[in-house]
Amino acid sequence: MPKGSSHKVESGESLYTIAKKYDTSVEKLKDANPQLESDNLQLGEILALPKGIAKHDDEKLSKTERKKIDKLQKKLQKHSVASGESFYVIAKKYNISVEELKIVNPQIENDKLDVKDVVFIPGTEEIAVKEKKGREEKKKERESNRIENTEEKTNNVDPVVSVVHEVSPKETKYGISKRYGISIAELEKLNPQIVNGLDVGQKLTIKGAAKGDEVVTTKEVVVSNDTNETASTSTTETTEGKLEVLPLSADVAMKADFLIEKASENLGVRYRGGGTDKNGFDCSGLMFSTFKNIDMTLPRSSSDMAANSGVKIDKSQAQKGDLIFFATRGRWVGHVGMVTEVLDDEIKFIHSSTSSGVIISSTKEPYYAKRFVQINRVLN
Repeated sequence: MPKGSSHKVESGESLYTIAKKYDTSVEKLKDANPQLESDNLQLGEILALPKGIAKHDDEKLSKTERKKIDKLQKKLQKHSVASGESFYVIAKKYNISVEELKIVNPQIENDKLDVKDVVFIPGTEEIAVKEKKGREEKKKERESNRIENTEEKTNNVDPVVSVVHEVSPKETKYGISKRYGISIAELEKLNPQIVNGLDVGQKLTIKGAAKGDEVVTTKEVVVSNDTNETASTSTTETTEGKLEVLPLSADVAMKADFLIEKASENLGVRYRGGGTDKNGFDCSGLMFSTFKNIDMTLPRSSSDMAANSGVKIDKSQAQKGDLIFFATRGRWVGHVGMVTEVLDDEIKFIHSSTSSGVIISSTKEPYYAKRFVQINRVLN
């Protein structure tokens, strides 16, 4: 080990670059290192520095210089050191010199980098500003969306709104209440002027008519999940028309293609009650697992999905990525799949069947044609 100041040769260094670094000459370096037989240096070789030259790393930074560097580092892009990386590798990656990199990173002692050390990259002030600005804009956007969602929830407690109905000839209170899914008592409470009868042309206030003139009624139905458990529950069903929805946007269509691709990776996997992985899926387990790929958590039974996931749409509006439901246990919603393709008069869907496991089937097959119940749009 040389006495006095020394330098450890790094990858890519030469006598010329080392001499330049210490503001000396190649000849003086050679004089201080008579053991050198050529100008070729070995990685990790220790060179003695000419007398009177101190390592830059040995020079203490003044408080003023330290503050300047601290201030500069706050504006620079950060790089987390990966396994096997050195100053030379990082400098090459960012197209800068090793010396430039070391100048803005005096906190690194003895040029030794450890995994996950943070290194600041000179010349990236503009990038750091843009990244900060981008983070701030995203934060503002999230805050704006939060406020909008809060306002929407405040102004629209649910998707049901009040509408005005004009009484037509031959209409009855029973017919109107049935049409809008409310009781005659509720209708009269909202419109006390009709207690003794209706007049043609009267304007009635209706609470409970869904947006888009979707007419809703509440009735008692029996539902079941895919693990043969049954329950009686009150659910809302469309009785006159379905909710009109727009076609899928390009972004949502890409998301649907991605879901179809992920579900198709399981083609041939066996059916298993309660299963949600490649050891076996039940029908809702396949949907539950598939939609998890886009961080969407669906209910864990087909009947629950039918009642609580997305919006019910008309069969004519079906598109890939929609959920399709069937009554496989009498009048119960007991089976679910995902639409993969829509043709003129046929819908193809991927699902996990008890007999064949994960397969693609069609609504033209007699079994499913007879048992079709509804389609829900869950992507938006």
